[in-house]
Amino acid sequence: MKKLLKTNKDLGNQYLDFTQLFEKKLKQPTINNDNKKELIEQYRQRNFKHEPQPFYESSEIIVYGSFENSNIMAVQQEGNELNILLNGDTNTNGCTQWFYFGILVKQPQQFTFRILNNRRGKSLLKEYNHIRVYDNNKWNCETTKELYYYRTNINHPFYHSQDSSIANLQQNFPLHTLQFNYNFTQNKSIVYFALTLPYTVSNLYHLVYHSTLKHKVLCSTPLGLPIFKLKTKNKTSEVVIILARQHPSESVGSHICEEIVKLLDAGHQVQNKFRCIIFPMLNPDGVFLGNSRCNFNGIDLNRKWDMPNQNTEPEIYNIVKHIKKYKVAFLLDLHGHSKKLNQFLYGCATPIKHISDYMRVKQFSRLLQQGCDLFNYFNCSFNVTPDRMSTARVAMWKKFQIPNSMTIETSLYGALKKPFEKEEFHLLAQNILNALFQYDESQSDPHLFDAQEINQAIKLIKKEGIDDKESGSDSDAEQDIIIARNPRLKVTSRRDSTPLMVKSKPKQQSETPIQQPTLFFKNEQTYSYKKIPSYQMKRKVSRMNSFQSQIIDEPLSAQLPTIYNIPSKQYKGTLDLIQAIQVKSLSRQQ
Repeated sequence: MKKLLKTNKDLGNQYLDFTQLFEKKLKQPTINNDNKKELIEQYRQRNFKHEPQPFYESSEIIVYGSFENSNIMAVQQEGNELNILLNGDTNTNGCTQWFYFGILVKQPQQFTFRILNNRRGKSLLKEYNHIRVYDNNKWNCETTKELYYYRTNINHPFYHSQDSSIANLQQNFPLHTLQFNYNFTQNKSIVYFALTLPYTVSNLYHLVYHSTLKHKVLCSTPLGLPIFKLKTKNKTSEVVIILARQHPSESVGSHICEEIVKLLDAGHQVQNKFRCIIFPMLNPDGVFLGNSRCNFNGIDLNRKWDMPNQNTEPEIYNIVKHIKKYKVAFLLDLHGHSKKLNQFLYGCATPIKHISDYMRVKQFSRLLQQGCDLFNYFNCSFNVTPDRMSTARVAMWKKFQIPNSMTIETSLYGALKKPFEKEEFHLLAQNILNALFQYDESQSDPHLFDAQEINQAIKLIKKEGIDDKESGSDSDAEQDIIIARNPRLKVTSRRDSTPLMVKSKPKQQSETPIQQPTLFFKNEQTYSYKKIPSYQMKRKVSRMNSFQSQIIDEPLSAQLPTIYNIPSKQYKGTLDLIQAIQVKSLSRQQ
């Protein structure tokens, strides 16, 4: 195991001996359904009251990690340094991004924390260096010191799968370390650390039961938690569907959804135009368990909207069944983003046949840009690619012909040098409702677009499509390499786990003139012969003497005797062949 230790060039020449911790703890088990149901029932009896339980205790520190939405699997203390491993999403072998835990020190002092097994390599943590800290009864993000995000300097052959291809993929996937210091000034209350502002199932219950909107339970999750549906009381024909929290780590979506509900409670004028139906938390199981992306069954819900399964993802199955009852004008899916700042959206572009089509497709995003500086229009994309066909945005757009089916992405880290707080969430939510109220499908205001965009629209009409390029979204499952566990999967032989080799005939190559080396030909004559396919070319190494060797393509050397009419028995090896050719060329000159 000592070979696994490496020097971290980013932080100096220090060795981090985490091998024992990785060795024992990083094999993710399959979670027992019944045990989690019992845990949820205990929380339900306490009305989801926040009661953290000690996870680890020493003479200097107590770590709290056994409460809803927390995510911590193992800790290792070395003096005033604490190494932490996160739980992977339940019933998967991957995806560790979300963290939430509490610390209580017994004496005021500074601690160094290292979260060792983050899966997401590209993150704004590198540039904006802040996480959320709950201290002195409020959340802030400016109290951590010396925050670093770097490649974990240890190999991790700890995942075990019966499928060798999956095991190799997991072992080669890089992990990253989040390291930061925190100075504890008092020892009377617990200090909490989280990736972003948490939003728990308890917060959801409080929102639903204190809202004036009608609510009902549409269905239950695999762990028995409810999928709530909220709707406004007006009876307009057109409906706006708002979805939130498909991915548990993207808590910003829940914060914006909560502000939308509060604005509707206050009587926002959009209710005079649309009937709003809101599903405020699609993945309460994942939120409760502290998952980053998946539900309890290890399913990424935003990849199942085209053909949802009632047994594995009942949340999506029942919502899709419910949506088909309405005439939907807008579907807004609220997500979080870890690679870009501000807020932006992804839409679905229909084939552009007229300039008014172009304006209509992008009208809503332009209204959002005009209404709030925190919305970045230039990060928006309207492309539909094959890997997005099963997302809520594209699947509902295709299946039910929803004209404005969109994913609204809000940065986990806020705007430039300014993280999003409650005030910003309120402004963003208000901007969404205002844009919905101002939107008019029958009119496409040309003043919303500049001359450059109109010229682009004219070009796109000729191409019959929008050629936007969608950059990496947090809705992109490929970034996480999530692999659901299948305990019944067995590979009986190596042949079963490897793809069959497909033989293809080489392309026919015409005869081309080849200029032969001057070493062999004094008068530099040109000869023509048929090229040998590249896959047949073999390198033949011949030892010339004790300090050098020459490499000659065997097919070429095999043809040279034929050109010079040298019997094949007269030479042995490349060196003899060259000498024979030189002798033959001299005899020709004489």
